[in-house]
Amino acid sequence: MPTKANEGVNRPKRSRRARICRLGLSLLVTLLLGVIVFLLVPSPIEPAKWSVPTASSFPEPGPWQQNNKLSSAQLVTDAPKSPEFITFDREGQLYTGDSNGKIYKVPFDTKGNPQKAQVFADTKGTPNGLKFDANGNLIVTDIKRGLLSINPSGSIEVLADQVNGKPIYLANELDIAQDGSIYFSDTSNYGRVTFREIAENKPHGRLLKYDPMTKQTTVLLEGLYFANGIALSSEEDFVLVAESYHYQLTRYWLKGPKKGTSDIFADNLAGFPDNITRDEQGRFWVGIFTTRIAFVDQMHRNPWLAGTMAKLPETLLSGASAPAKHGLVAEFSPQGQLIGSWHDPEGSLYGITTAVSHNGNLYIGTAPGGSQGVHRVPLTK
Repeated sequence: MPTKANEGVNRPKRSRRARICRLGLSLLVTLLLGVIVFLLVPSPIEPAKWSVPTASSFPEPGPWQQNNKLSSAQLVTDAPKSPEFITFDREGQLYTGDSNGKIYKVPFDTKGNPQKAQVFADTKGTPNGLKFDANGNLIVTDIKRGLLSINPSGSIEVLADQVNGKPIYLANELDIAQDGSIYFSDTSNYGRVTFREIAENKPHGRLLKYDPMTKQTTVLLEGLYFANGIALSSEEDFVLVAESYHYQLTRYWLKGPKKGTSDIFADNLAGFPDNITRDEQGRFWVGIFTTRIAFVDQMHRNPWLAGTMAKLPETLLSGASAPAKHGLVAEFSPQGQLIGSWHDPEGSLYGITTAVSHNGNLYIGTAPGGSQGVHRVPLTK
């Protein structure tokens, strides 16, 4: 039987336990109310359901089968941290942009060894696509400033930042035809990369054309799921545009009986296609920014889940769409057949946006969230 002294000692302990219990109950009620309110708040989007086709598994025999062709990549330069796209001038010097606005030039010695990177220009934006025109000007798609032209001395001119009286929201990648016409992607009228667009699963991108003679920009194709990489065929009878969020490459016909129409060039890719380049044999190289994300595919099959995820702050969702640490490049024939794939399963090279075949090497570029710097591997591998 407790004494009066013991009762005096035990009473404060029971009182503290009671306060802790009340506090815990209050927190639980607050949490439950927060969850209920969160679920009742309308979603900012109306997601479209998509029965996503299952991608090939890397261990399976076939063109997507895993290998280590990219695992021994050599660093060319680490001056640009996120070299989204890579191109070369007539002298064989490498040019690439960075997310901080700077465009770098990398010369090579007579043995092909890269030399110190030099700053060529600063767009004060975010230069993504780069390609030299016939006059030696570097044509740039800048996601903040539109379509630009930079002369050999580094002076910048804005060629287009509007189309049909409306803004070019997110100029991404480009290719230039022999007649000087510039084909480029306007990725999304969201105007930025956001997880909410992935969750919504609706097309907001466009394929545009700039005519240097008339200085006019026209819309060739609308309704694209995150329009990204651009590449002309060797005969310039069609232009490809990567639809990153639907794992496919779309072909827009420029000549022949199908002129002005589009079809699917390649689909059900093993990841999110980014930039497209064409080599001297007419083959297309596609950087795969990340392999397929199981959660994203599941979300497309369940609009309620997608709508619920879109309510969360963007900062909490960045990890959900971060690139897998698996480097991947796909190689396609001029007819759209997957010839093969290049992998780095070790993840030292990942977040790949660009693969450019040049002088016996495959040059690799990346975007923010991926590995840093320009790398290359011998094509003989």
